[in-house]
Amino acid sequence: MQRSNLFLSLAFYVAIALLGGCGGGGAQATPPLPAPTGPTPLKVTMAGGTLALPASGGYSGTLQLPTSNAPTGTTMTIAAANAVPTGAPTPQTLPRPHDLRSPRAIALPNVLYVLTIQVSQNVTFGSIPSFSIQLPAGISTVNEAFFIAVFSGESAQSPLLASLGPATISGSTLGFAGSSTPLTLDAGVTYLVELYDVATGATATPSPVPSSSPTAAPTAAPSPTAAPTAAPSPSSPAAGTLYALSDGSAYTFGAFAPGANGNVAPLASFNASIQSPTGIAVDATGRAYVVGYSVTGTQILSYAYGASGNAVPSTTLTTDINAWALGIDPVTDDLVATDANNNIVEYFAPGANGSATPVKTISGANTGLNLPYQVAFDGSDNIYVVNGNGFGSVVEYAAGATGNATPIATIGGNLTGLDGPEALAVDSTGRIYVGNSVNDTITVYPPGSNGNVAPSAILQGGSYDFLIDQALIAVDASNDLYVYGRTNEIEVFAPVTGSPQAPIRTITGSSTGLAYAEGVAIVP
Repeated sequence: MQRSNLFLSLAFYVAIALLGGCGGGGAQATPPLPAPTGPTPLKVTMAGGTLALPASGGYSGTLQLPTSNAPTGTTMTIAAANAVPTGAPTPQTLPRPHDLRSPRAIALPNVLYVLTIQVSQNVTFGSIPSFSIQLPAGISTVNEAFFIAVFSGESAQSPLLASLGPATISGSTLGFAGSSTPLTLDAGVTYLVELYDVATGATATPSPVPSSSPTAAPTAAPSPTAAPTAAPSPSSPAAGTLYALSDGSAYTFGAFAPGANGNVAPLASFNASIQSPTGIAVDATGRAYVVGYSVTGTQILSYAYGASGNAVPSTTLTTDINAWALGIDPVTDDLVATDANNNIVEYFAPGANGSATPVKTISGANTGLNLPYQVAFDGSDNIYVVNGNGFGSVVEYAAGATGNATPIATIGGNLTGLDGPEALAVDSTGRIYVGNSVNDTITVYPPGSNGNVAPSAILQGGSYDFLIDQALIAVDASNDLYVYGRTNEIEVFAPVTGSPQAPIRTITGSSTGLAYAEGVAIVP
């Protein structure tokens, strides 16, 4: 999908607020300060208060600082610019914060407003602050979502410290709710805050298209409203039924029979009225769950087995988390969602609807969560989570883990081959598959792997007819590996125990309805 200047500006403002004014709001909040126009040392107090953001290019706003442990005399210096420093990270280098690889992403994010923030002494804020951003006149918010990215440093490899959004939009004002996640800023580090936007529909105003951006339209787009060739039985589906989430002219689900191969029609297809989907999961009854974003925030929608056409969701779970990927606990049937922005894994009861409260969460300093994306479970109900920050890692928790749990195993280090990992699958033997978005590989690790271990096998996207990108992968009960790439096909590999081999099956062709990959899941 497209990124607009507006979105980048927002990210930038929010980031500045995030890094610069992380004190805490309360009864003793001070009135807003005049908007500075140059590098300005601002006093940071333990009480917090309201901070006026620097005005530039027509953007302005305020930041509500949370409480902090700021030592007496601590200052925060904020400078504003209209471009990122040379070599600095930008949202286009993030591991697909919100569907960057969609075929609608004909324009990469353009940074409109950038804040650099420095503190004179180390400060820990009790939470991430909230923001209100005023957009310049003439900026359209139609079919646009807004986010903020905060980087801990100015080099291209600087880690993503925080991500906020999507913003609530009221006229030309963007609102970003804070979160309970603590935020620490260290003296001597230059923090970068970027405001950016993402187009969520065809009418959004496009950003300038970089010459290197892929603009080719897909060869054939499926019709999202076409009636299914054959409707599935209303009863539970067979184990191994494959669900694929595509992005053609709309977001479309297709359910394929176990063993499907070649140019086959799905058992059923139906389209979903969602925006920016980032994950799909399916339980043993065939109920499909998809996480996406709307103008009202994050939504997790579910569709009962047998849905077809323009289906109405059975449930709509709205949460205060920024869910990224989904999984199903095989023992409890709980729906599991990762919150990459706040480093949280949340469990929801089966059938949770509305503003349901999670039944448990995994979060805290001991968890090792760092931009968590996909989750997976092994035969002992241990949960695995792939972290996308930096070169990435895979953390494993014991069955039933909750709270500030310590991993029982962590795969990470220079020997692992991990590079921007986003997708994850674990087969019945405990073999671990990780999809890496940067080096376009799937790395495979033996059961029980822990530490800085080399993979037992590597599938290179260029060696086969798929592009990993987000590396959408799943395994079935026979331990066959399914890979859904951007070439409008799903490739199936026999269990990868050593040297990779050619796919044993490939689902592709005009009858499949497959378009650009958004998700893949298999009925257990």
